[in-house]
Amino acid sequence: MPEIFEKLGLDPKLLIAQVVNFVLLLVILQKIGYKPILKMLNDRTEKIEKSLKQAKKIEEELQNTEETKIAEIKKAKIESQEIIKEANELAEKKSQEMIEKTKVKTQEIVASAKQEIQAEKESSITEAKKEIADISVQIAKKIIGNNFDENREKEAVSDILTKIK
Repeated sequence: MPEIFEKLGLDPKLLIAQVVNFVLLLVILQKIGYKPILKMLNDRTEKIEKSLKQAKKIEEELQNTEETKIAEIKKAKIESQEIIKEANELAEKKSQEMIEKTKVKTQEIVASAKQEIQAEKESSITEAKKEIADISVQIAKKIIGNNFDENREKEAVSDILTKIK
């Protein structure tokens, strides 16, 4: 076999030394370069996967926050509509109460005015009856003369008043 190497122009000692150097270089590269590079690549892969997981988690949280925000807005709208409805109902109730109070007050004023008018009417009638009675007595005195005594005058006045009633 050494002859084959010589015909090819190779030195077997040199070839063995180069193979040993190559194997030694591979071992050194694997110890120094390959393992740290693989470790660095694995770390980088883990870091990227972790970042992707965190991004997905953040995206889910953002989605949940958005849904929560929408739900809170809907809830606030519903509450505001209820408050407005209650305020309108309260305003309507107060308005009705004021209308009822006004009606009652008006009825009281009308009733009071009617009573005053009735009292004035009765007073006027009574006064008119007295004046009519006095005029009647004076007319009677003039017709009959002054022979009318006081007792007869009182009787005549009460007679006339009862007839007028």
